[in-house]
Amino acid sequence: MDASPHALRSMIFIPGNRHDLIPKAVRSGADAVIIDLEDAVAPAEKPKARAGLAELPDSPIPLFVRTNSPGTEMFWDDVVAAGGAGVAGLVIPKAESPEVLRELDGALRALEMVHSFDVGATVVAPLIESAAGVRATYDMVRASDRVATVLFGSGEQGDLVADLGVEWTPEGTGLMHARSKVLLDARAAGLDHPMDAVFMDFRNLDALRAECELARRLGYGGKVGIHPAQIPVINDVFTPSEQEVAHSRRIIEEFDRALAGGEASIAVDGRMVDYAVARVARTVLARAGLAARAAERSDAQ
Repeated sequence: MDASPHALRSMIFIPGNRHDLIPKAVRSGADAVIIDLEDAVAPAEKPKARAGLAELPDSPIPLFVRTNSPGTEMFWDDVVAAGGAGVAGLVIPKAESPEVLRELDGALRALEMVHSFDVGATVVAPLIESAAGVRATYDMVRASDRVATVLFGSGEQGDLVADLGVEWTPEGTGLMHARSKVLLDARAAGLDHPMDAVFMDFRNLDALRAECELARRLGYGGKVGIHPAQIPVINDVFTPSEQEVAHSRRIIEEFDRALAGGEASIAVDGRMVDYAVARVARTVLARAGLAARAAERSDAQ
């Protein structure tokens, strides 16, 4: 599960022409790295950054590539280079079209076959950054089995904020409807782990925490960072506490014991527990397991 966005608490962007930053990104504690060919690379440097994907270093955490937008002439060149590099997945900016994702599925399948990779191994993460993207989220998720998560474009002064004309605040009032709809569509389409995207003011960790907590309360499973200093905050918010883990473990133990005895509705600590409550508890334990594995990986660095 470590290599899958189904289980990531945190991802961090690095410029596509700065592979030397990958070790620093790993040391930050992030669960995955996104090598950015889009906004972080000047136009004149994009061909060189794309070609550099063929020489990616080994990494103990998954490497993703953010391509340029499907609306640009660079998109398919980026897909070919990233698909041939054997990265864990592609982040698709300004995603709006289910048809593009279906075409992308076929292109990645061909690349995997050509390079003798496991077919279907390269996952896709649409980045929702426009009103049209918000409306199309459900259909995009359903367009391909490769869509393993969606990233909600929550950045201050980002494309979605501009497109909607809302006022951005850390409390998230202006983006609340869009953030909730993307979450709802992703869940309805079968995704367990949609993620919130970037918080631009990397020096304001208190405001970052507030936005992370908002996203977690709404149902998001993680967040994307742009600076190593953000990752400990993101991981902390999206990692279950010791008390949550202990309580969830008790719920599962009591519920499984009850099921063995023919009961499916019991009381634990004065609260009713049924299948739905047990499902939430199992999710908490799964996320705690991910956090423990990430901590072990960081200690080994």
